[in-house]
Amino acid sequence: MKRAALLAGAGLLLMTGCYRVQKPAQAQPGAAVPVTRGDGKTLRIFIWSEYIDPDLVKAFEKQNGVRVVLDTFESNEAMLAKLQGGGAQYDLAVPSNYVVQTMVRAGLLQPLDKSRLPNLKNIAPGFLNADYDPGNVYSVPYQYAATGLAYNRQRYVPQDTWAEIFGPIDRHSFVLLDDPREVIGAALKYLGFSANTTRVEELRAARDLLRRVVAKKGFQGFDGGPGTRNKLLARTVDLGQIYVGDLLIATEEDENVQVLLPRQGTTISMDTLVVLKRSPNPALAHRFIDFILDAQNGAQLSNYTYYATPNAATRPYLDDFLKDIPALNPPAAWLTDGRLDFIGELPAGGPQRLYDRIWTELKSR
Repeated sequence: MKRAALLAGAGLLLMTGCYRVQKPAQAQPGAAVPVTRGDGKTLRIFIWSEYIDPDLVKAFEKQNGVRVVLDTFESNEAMLAKLQGGGAQYDLAVPSNYVVQTMVRAGLLQPLDKSRLPNLKNIAPGFLNADYDPGNVYSVPYQYAATGLAYNRQRYVPQDTWAEIFGPIDRHSFVLLDDPREVIGAALKYLGFSANTTRVEELRAARDLLRRVVAKKGFQGFDGGPGTRNKLLARTVDLGQIYVGDLLIATEEDENVQVLLPRQGTTISMDTLVVLKRSPNPALAHRFIDFILDAQNGAQLSNYTYYATPNAATRPYLDDFLKDIPALNPPAAWLTDGRLDFIGELPAGGPQRLYDRIWTELKSR
């Protein structure tokens, strides 16, 4: 099996991935579907593309006699912009951890009714009461993954270092994620800094580095995980920064497409489920969250996405190979020795503005 190939020739971390090819239900965004406020029959979810098993959606629809509409986004910033613009009305969203409090302050979220979430007990204690949402007032963990360096070994085999992109050599074509915290975070890790730094001098160093990186002849622009995966499959680029979860399905299609975690370290992002303030059907939204928190449903989700699960009760139901991939089961030491940083929320003010200015400058080049 191609999955077994992922476990051979291990470096610091092995290959992981996400996103299957056949997703007809997922690929049908619901922008044109009317949503009746409070009808209790339509659940509208704003979610990362290709991030849920269509069979789970169908099972929830059948179990509850409802319709689920999925709209998708490719970055937290795009998600926030659409929600803050007020032009769309959803029940649930799937933001990364570091924007949860931003959404709270913007009045976009409503507190969770824990009495409606009996399966919350399935979440491993280490993933509850996190700094981004003390007490899990507004969010529950969904899936998490690291960010890595992907490649097609028939085209180029990199060293396990961010220097392949951020170093002075300009011989290889590459893409960066269309995500400011990931791109700036990777540059910071390469320089030996925290991906969450608020030190002006460290952010300026990352800015200067990234100016040189996007000026390289090999730089092919910014893209989301699926787009980067497709470029690697088509062999149109040598390297791509990617959410590690996006690569396993590509490896099943072409075993030469692989991903590694650079030795300087990288970022980990936890995606969450939140109920939006203007949710037309909050009770149905809670029912869906609890459905996902079920042990077997949570395992089905990870068996489909190949992202790591915070749901401790899923382990008996996970595909065996998911239990053995280090990137999906990182040792606790990796979270304490500085190699892996959970992307954190930035304090308001100067640091946030500097991150924003760096990103705006990079995207305008």
